[in-house]
Amino acid sequence: MIRKLDVPMELGEGVEVRVLAWHKQEGDAIAEGEALVEWETDKAIVLVTAKQGGFLRKLFAREGDWLKVGEVSAFFADSLDEPVPDDRGAAAQGLIANFETT
Repeated sequence: MIRKLDVPMELGEGVEVRVLAWHKQEGDAIAEGEALVEWETDKAIVLVTAKQGGFLRKLFAREGDWLKVGEVSAFFADSLDEPVPDDRGAAAQGLIANFETT
């Protein structure tokens, strides 16, 4: 199954985050509890960790990029064999579930 990582609404409407550092790269395996990415808001630095395992398949945001709430930063998958969309369009259409993070 393909899943997305987007900037959660819990951060607040209108909030933007800057990608400080990715802790994983495309193709890397991810275990539950591993750090994925650090985001900076105007008030805090947020470390995003995985609640589930999988593979990081596609990055849409690079270090230094700014993202708005709801914007997709990456796609994850259960395996490296699953085809992933080339763009965020499928996620915007609600066809892709959320990747669970803390």
